[in-house]
Amino acid sequence: MRDPRFRPGPIFRSLRGPAIALYVLLGVTAVACLLAAVAFFHRANLVDQVLRSRWSAPDSDGANHSIAVWWGLATLAMIASAVLFVVWFHRARRNVDLFPPSVQRLSGGWAIGGWFCPVVNLWFPPLIAHDIWKASDPRAPMRGGATPGRHPLLWAWWLTYLAANVLLAIGLTGRESDGGDAMTGSDAWVAYHESYRTADTATGWAFLLMIIAAGTAIAVVARITGFQIEREYAFLVPPTMHPAHPMHPMHPLYAVQPTHPEVAASGPVPGSTQPVAPPIPRQPPPPPRPKDPPAPF
Repeated sequence: MRDPRFRPGPIFRSLRGPAIALYVLLGVTAVACLLAAVAFFHRANLVDQVLRSRWSAPDSDGANHSIAVWWGLATLAMIASAVLFVVWFHRARRNVDLFPPSVQRLSGGWAIGGWFCPVVNLWFPPLIAHDIWKASDPRAPMRGGATPGRHPLLWAWWLTYLAANVLLAIGLTGRESDGGDAMTGSDAWVAYHESYRTADTATGWAFLLMIIAAGTAIAVVARITGFQIEREYAFLVPPTMHPAHPMHPMHPLYAVQPTHPEVAASGPVPGSTQPVAPPIPRQPPPPPRPKDPPAPF
């Protein structure tokens, strides 16, 4: 029967696979967002021509079809990228629990829940990202905790991401629902078309900011993944090697084992094998000194 005090520790999981998939998906997202932005700016220009000429645009149906196609593709790409980014983010947060002790202000569960809880999702993700970066950088302790490039890159990613979502919300909610069938030139007709021009312009800028957010996200993923790959080699050991083996990277001689407070307070688990330090090899005895030759008399 398993001892109730025993809890399995975290397992190092490589970030290579999710990172490569993220590079591809974020690149596709950037291309789709660029085409969607062009489509929205084109329709905003057509609406502006309608307002100036007081007549319907000749290729409005083509502009609407183009927006429907590229907006749909960009939305699918962003959803797929967001899901994979959360998977990568959570895995990176769990991995840092195996590294030398570092300050993690939020638990690993917030690496997922922090994206979906209202209000706190405005600052929990960048807070966790800052802690992951600092804990993953293997040279941070030698610099006194300094991690060059962390603050500019993370804040550039997060602020452009938030600004893009704000503009997208304005574009989705800023369109008038009535006035399209009103008499041409009337106040309702003008207000209806002006709302579409403003909303399409805001949505176009939102997609342009999404391109910047995708590019900075690729840079963030590359930096943190690169740091953890440097640490990954310490965990590439045969699965049959016991942690008490002197060559195991989690041996007390090489790393600090994470300890649960209740287990540490109650002592070792009965029946468990405690890791011991490898024996120090004995030095061979020195060779005997030759005896003095006997005297001739």
